[in-house]
Amino acid sequence: MDEQTKATVILRLPSTLSAYSESKSQLLLYAETIEQVFDSLKQSYPLVWQRLCDEEGQVRKQFRIFVNNQLVTSTHDDGIVLKSGQEIIVLPILS
Repeated sequence: MDEQTKATVILRLPSTLSAYSESKSQLLLYAETIEQVFDSLKQSYPLVWQRLCDEEGQVRKQFRIFVNNQLVTSTHDDGIVLKSGQEIIVLPILS
């Protein structure tokens, strides 16, 4: 599936990560699944991906990711369907 046929989603970043995305707090990514979001992020914004995910590709403990108020528990979470224009929110965990 090419980029034009995939949904365009918005990944909202906290300021701690926007420092690695050319100061962008919102990233437009082409994806229909959570796995595709992370693949697209890794390709387009590798520094953000490195800070958000560990070596195994799992979300680091200091972040939580939500889609439709549903917690994303894995970069391979296939229980969440993405639609064009949908927002994916990354929140830092305060300790």
